[in-house]
Amino acid sequence: MKTFFAVFPLIISSFALGGPVIDFRDKQIIINQQADPFQLRQIINLNVNAGGIEKQRISSTRSTMKITPPFGLDENQTFPWASAEKVVVGLLKTKSGGKRNRNINGKSIPYYYYSLEVDPLIVLRGEKQLSLQVRRKNDLRLGVSNALRKLSKEIEGSVSFDFSKAQPKLDELLEDKKLGEKFRDDLKYVRASYNGVHEEEPELPDEEELVFIALSGTSSTKRLAYWESITATNAKRIKNLLDLPYGWSLDKQGKPVSPWSEYGEQSHMGEEAPLILCSKSGRGFSPADKGLTLSVSKIPSEFIQSNYSNRDGDGFVSLKLRNSTEFPLAIPSLRRNRDGILWKESLACLVSSTTSSNSVITNSVCLPKFSSLKDLEETEPTILEPGQEISTTVNPLLFSNFPEITSYSQLSFRFCLGKTVALTTFYYNSSYHDKIKLRIRAGIPTRPISLGD
Repeated sequence: MKTFFAVFPLIISSFALGGPVIDFRDKQIIINQQADPFQLRQIINLNVNAGGIEKQRISSTRSTMKITPPFGLDENQTFPWASAEKVVVGLLKTKSGGKRNRNINGKSIPYYYYSLEVDPLIVLRGEKQLSLQVRRKNDLRLGVSNALRKLSKEIEGSVSFDFSKAQPKLDELLEDKKLGEKFRDDLKYVRASYNGVHEEEPELPDEEELVFIALSGTSSTKRLAYWESITATNAKRIKNLLDLPYGWSLDKQGKPVSPWSEYGEQSHMGEEAPLILCSKSGRGFSPADKGLTLSVSKIPSEFIQSNYSNRDGDGFVSLKLRNSTEFPLAIPSLRRNRDGILWKESLACLVSSTTSSNSVITNSVCLPKFSSLKDLEETEPTILEPGQEISTTVNPLLFSNFPEITSYSQLSFRFCLGKTVALTTFYYNSSYHDKIKLRIRAGIPTRPISLGD
């Protein structure tokens, strides 16, 4: 089976923070991720052991630039489709690029960069985030897009999509030389790119082979995270993974496992008849009513550094949940009891860390710190009235399983309540943020007390 994992660089400046250093050890909750495929052998650059997750230390200095395997995965790893940002079934074409060279510790190492385009047949996740580009009338790829459009018209939805018959249908359509004459309108595609430092050239699919494609990023040009050939076996597996809430996974027996699976019995943290049930904790998931929007905004620091090392703040963000409809909406994934809304006990955060120089991406599922889930009284779903908005302030830098970062990194935060997601990015500089986290944990204010954080 062909597989491909992409990793991405982003150049960020290095900064420093003045002031005292507090020697305060981080006592974080460690999640035991034994579920397959989001267990640690299946998370890029993380390790698994019986005691739980070992946090990955990420270094981004030129002298420590790492060489990744050709596809970012070894033979014992699989891509975590359950938490992929954007997933489509379609065609992947290489427009330009190839092998270059980078000097690492005096050794010339091949560096590969490709400009790509994706013809999506079915969007399995992230439809509103794909930034579709309009093709020109004389585009040589127009015939292929037309074939995909014709094939997609025969498909009512991803549930009824017969992957075993898709490729023969596409091959038949591609053999039709008059294909381009049958359609006059412009068709759309998705811009994408890939780059990575490898000793071996990465393998890409044939341009006329239908494949699963995972994309990431917020710009108009998406980053290719992974691709995988379609077979009868992996089609069922990937579809089952994509049906899960963000942060959940499947164990070796194919049973759902939640990020809270190691915190005891939690049947009270879901509906009586949930759509999906955690096999270890009894925690349930049911989808929220349509019309709910979750948004996130970074809270600026009151003490801006002269070198802008905290240009994205000290990690505090505001999450807002809004009912934009004219009807009450229930949110089963956001629990509440008589004491109020259980934000910390309901929220999960998917953190992707990308260093600027070694092009290594690390994924982890992080949770806020909370009291014993077993001690909570009976809970019920939060209900928002028409037009109602609720909010909370959190700091994901303090969440459990947050990666340890040496130097600087671009972080991507996806705050998740089941399948309701809000995405933001964050520039992390260890010389500043490592110290600011110690201040916060030690109770030393980093923002005016009047703000009530």
